Amino acid sequence: MSKFVRFARPAGLLAIASTATGTVFAALPEGIATAITTAQTDGLSAVGLLAAMGAAVFLIYKVLKKLGII
Repeated sequence: MSKFVRFARPAGLLAIASTATGTVFAALPEGIATAITTAQTDGLSAVGLLAAMGAAVFLIYKVLKKLGII
C-alpha cells in the first residue's frame, strides 16, 4: 500500500464522519449577530493600523540609519 493511500484512507473516513454528523448552531438574535460583525470589523481595522504603524517605524528607522543619524 502506498504512503498516499495510507494517509488518504483515514482522512477520507474523517471527512465522511464529519459530513454525516453535521453541525448544529443555534440562531443568534439580530443584535448579537450585528455586534459580532462589528467587533470583527473593528478588530481587523486595529490589526491593519498596527501593521501600518510597524511599517512606518521600520521605514523611518531605515532612512535614519542610511543618513547616519542612528
